[in-house]
Amino acid sequence: MRNTRLILSASLACLALVACGKSPGERAAEAAIERATGQKANVDADTGEVTIEGKDGQSMRIAGGDSAKLPAAFPKDVYLPSDYKVLSVMEMPDAMVVQLDSPGTLAALAEASGKKMATEGWKQTLSMQQAADQQVTMYEKDKRSATVSLVDDEAPGVKINLQLAKQQ
Repeated sequence: MRNTRLILSASLACLALVACGKSPGERAAEAAIERATGQKANVDADTGEVTIEGKDGQSMRIAGGDSAKLPAAFPKDVYLPSDYKVLSVMEMPDAMVVQLDSPGTLAALAEASGKKMATEGWKQTLSMQQAADQQVTMYEKDKRSATVSLVDDEAPGVKINLQLAKQQ
């Protein structure tokens, strides 16, 4: 009788896991994030996305890997190169961080980004190039800020980090 209950319990547990649709790795990752943050987490290994729900109802979404996409809410007045691959995205209520990989040279991409931002009415507030393979330019417009960071990595192409925020 005891073995029957054990088998029945194990079978029900397996059915619940299959019905849930989450892999053990996804559930373990969610549990770890929830313990670390105190917030509800959702991990989707298929899409490479993690969503953390705040107690205030606001959420943060993090995506990376081959399935990462530019967010629909990405502003049309912010520079994007003509050819790029999205490497990662982090979306929060008042901020967004996007990492891209783009072919070309740092100098050409820096020039193109500066022209696009100026054309769209962004005011440059800071620009610095401490090394030949790195450049950071900051902009402001309509109570928003944008930082365009370009890094010429060893692989062909340039990593572009776009940090966008609404100013309070």
